[in-house]
Amino acid sequence: MKKSVIAGIAAIALVGIVAAAIPLGERFAASRIKAAIERDGTTTVGQVEVELLARRVALADIKSSHGAGLSVGRWEASGLGWPLAELLRGRTPLAGFRWGSPLQADRVELRQVRLGDRSIAGTWSVESLVLEGLDLARFDASDDGPYGGAVLLARAMSALSVRRFEQIGTIFTLPGNGDTFGVSKIDVDRYEGGRVASATALGVEATAGGGHAPLYRVSNIDLRGLDARRILAALSSTDWHPNGPIGQVKVERASAAGFGGEMFTRYGVSLGSVTIETLRESDKVSRSRTRIDGFVLAPPLRNMEALKLRIALQAMGLRELKLGFDCAGMEDRERAEITIDRCALSGPDLAEINFTARVVGADAAFWQAVDDGDTAALYDSKAALASARLVLADGGLLERGLKALAATTGQPVSAVRTNLARDIRRFQPTDVLITQNLTQLLDAVARFVENGGTLTVDARPEPPLAIDRIDYLTSPGADLINALGLTATLSR
Repeated sequence: MKKSVIAGIAAIALVGIVAAAIPLGERFAASRIKAAIERDGTTTVGQVEVELLARRVALADIKSSHGAGLSVGRWEASGLGWPLAELLRGRTPLAGFRWGSPLQADRVELRQVRLGDRSIAGTWSVESLVLEGLDLARFDASDDGPYGGAVLLARAMSALSVRRFEQIGTIFTLPGNGDTFGVSKIDVDRYEGGRVASATALGVEATAGGGHAPLYRVSNIDLRGLDARRILAALSSTDWHPNGPIGQVKVERASAAGFGGEMFTRYGVSLGSVTIETLRESDKVSRSRTRIDGFVLAPPLRNMEALKLRIALQAMGLRELKLGFDCAGMEDRERAEITIDRCALSGPDLAEINFTARVVGADAAFWQAVDDGDTAALYDSKAALASARLVLADGGLLERGLKALAATTGQPVSAVRTNLARDIRRFQPTDVLITQNLTQLLDAVARFVENGGTLTVDARPEPPLAIDRIDYLTSPGADLINALGLTATLSR
């Protein structure tokens, strides 16, 4: 017989032996994993499945009484980058994961997860959780400080990347009162060490303990270009403590829509959407805009608080109150400036209030305080307020307000207008230096009450008012008018 034929027969025999041995090996590995997981006496596993060639491990009916308690209906991981020796010792990524250890998997899926004790620490439950393209790099778990849980979690999140994340049916129950916070579905696309390409949360609800209807509800939250790396860096430090600064979250676009719930219904409030957008022109210049659209207050006749609001609106001749908010500004680190270009609150047939401001001399201490979220550190900065302007353009609000006040006091509108203007002119704020400039400013406000129009209040401190002088404004006897360079003008 030719050697090639013999070699072929031997190869076929070897393949057959290996094929026959694989199921035996998988059953042996499954039994070893189950025994190792249950060895501590606090954890039980109903069933373990192992597929060596697919690098797949599945655990069913997992229950643990350790700590606050954990139960998982099914845990399955495929395409595992996990040492076989670790699996045989029962150290699966779920039951034997060690902080700091690396982990890779093509797909991880959990179903019917429940963690915690409602009476002590609250509970967290999830119907299903899927992670695709999971890659956890090795990270330092040796020194975690006094708040080890938060520190290690932050380090793990900094070392983690996930191509796609989906979580369905999430409910968190607070301890004691039983208040719940729930999210129907969360989708995350491309998470890398604190950065998120896009994320969506559907059906966000907050419900009081024992309640049936949610107090607050948001149908849809959408995020694009989220960057939370500074927060993770702060939490990863052994020096971190609960009251310490945690950094700034940056986002290219965030929006929320579909607001509702019992609290909105109780007061007759509806809200269309809230949107935040940031455009980065360079690494030093960015523009941002925040909008609130579709706010309507139409109080129903179902409770005393809503009734009072409705009476107040009716006294102003309004059936409902509609408002819009639009605020835009720029951060220019190259020129060391922050500007608020337009921050407007407007209501149809009422008024428009617009605020603008400019901060100059924004030094390294200022930007560090902003980036780290440390307001106390702002006092180390020499940044200063160069200018600010508040413009109130009356479109009917003044007349409606005077009519409401007249209805309350039983006086004619003309008398109410005259008395209010007189009180404004006579106003002497406590602990503020009364100067001729203050008298002129109050007179402009009083003439606005008498005649309507557009009232403009300017602040142009000379020199610009530095942050470390802010405390002076609250000190007894402060000359606010001179310190802020305040003036007021009235135009039609």
